Formats: sequence, structure tokens, C-alpha cells
Amino acid sequence: MRLTKLSLIAFSIISFSCKSQTQVSRIEIVQPTIEQEATSIWRTINDIVFFEKQGYIINLPKDSLIDSLIMKSKNGTFGNEDFPRIYALVETKTFNQENYEQAIKKVENQLGLLNEFVSEIGSEKHQWDWKFNMFDKYKVVFTLYGTGGSYDPDEGIITLLTNKEGGFMKYTNPAYTIIHEITHMGMEYSIVQKYNLAHGLKERLVDTFVYLMFKEKLPEYKIQNMGDGSIDKYLNKKKDIESLNSIISEFVKK
Repeated sequence: MRLTKLSLIAFSIISFSCKSQTQVSRIEIVQPTIEQEATSIWRTINDIVFFEKQGYIINLPKDSLIDSLIMKSKNGTFGNEDFPRIYALVETKTFNQENYEQAIKKVENQLGLLNEFVSEIGSEKHQWDWKFNMFDKYKVVFTLYGTGGSYDPDEGIITLLTNKEGGFMKYTNPAYTIIHEITHMGMEYSIVQKYNLAHGLKERLVDTFVYLMFKEKLPEYKIQNMGDGSIDKYLNKKKDIESLNSIISEFVKK
């Protein structure tokens, strides 16, 4: 009788441990809302001049209202008062939860890999001469509008551009873009803003970090042809990540 009780206790402990492990995830998928989509459109139009200058592919609803708001933005008259009109457009003409189902499934299939990436960064960052900012939870928000991926370094929110067929910009596997945005948030304050880095160099550093850290698991990851390529000779092996602060400190002096 005692053996049976011990067996049940052991089974309960194992079951609880397995259940806990499956429930713990650093990546949270957020169901899209009308307000979020309206916000994506508003932000894209607000920064339309910057995006065009950088050569980004811009995704916005095909509608005469959007065309007029783009002109307002380029003329410097676009603002918060235009948000309600965008919200109404999304609510009445474009929003449908089914448009995001395939993209959500693809991200769900990559949760194990993404949690593995976050854990690896967390276990190694104490060796670095700079702080990689991390969040207990990274929230992934889907949008049909914008330029690709974007991030909120204060809230740990990743906005991922998709389409109705579940496709993504640049990579078919959404894990590539998500870890790119996680890296943006990690170095935004301790490296990028600290040294006031230009947009191109910021993107190059993020790409280089992801490539050096995870190139075996993300074999198709590419470093964009942006920023000053001369940084590559100082940052070309995984070990160099440990001294990123020192490397950038010296690089910006040149």
C-alpha cells in the first residue's frame, strides 16, 4: 500500500513538472484588434517620409482616405486628430480576424525555437560588457500594415507584418524577424541610444548579432547591406559580442 502511495506521489510530481515546463513561455501571441491595426496604419503614415527615404516597402490599405492622409503627412499637417478616421476605415472595411490565422499558426510552430533563443541570450549576457535588456514576456502583435517588423523597447512588444496568406517580409520563417526585433530591444538603450547610432549602423549591428549568435539554427539569416561595413572587421565572431560596448565606443571615435 505504501509503495502505491509513493508511486502516486512521484507520478504527481513528474506530471506537475512537465505541465509547468510546457506552460512557461517567454513569447506571448496577441490576437490582433481594430485599435492595434489602426495604430499601425497611423504610425506608418506619420513616418511615411522616413520610410520612403530608407527605401522600405510600405503596406497600407488601398483607399482614397489613406492617399489623402499620406499627403497630409508629407505636408506636415497629419496628427492625432486623424486617428478616428483611420479607426473607422479599419472597423468598417478591412478588419477580419481570419486574416491573421495562418500567420499565428506559423509563429506558434516556432515558439520552442524562440524560447530557446531567449534562454541562450539570458544565459550568456552576464559575460558581456553591455546590458542586453530583456523582458519576462515578449508580446507578438500581428499587422497587415507597415514595413516589416517593429519593436517597443519599453514594453517588449514586437509588431510583425504579415498578409492574409500568412506570409512574412524577407523570411518565410517568422522566427527570423522576431529574434531580430528582440535584439533591437536588447541593445536599444545600452548601445544604440548611448552612442546615438545612425539607422543603418543600428540595423547592421542587430543583423550581425543575430547572425553570430544563431547562424547554425537560422541558416538563411542575412546581414542587410546597410550602415558602415567597416564595422565588420571588429565584429565578426561570436566572442566579439562580449566586447560590443568597447568595440562601438572605439568605432564611433574614428
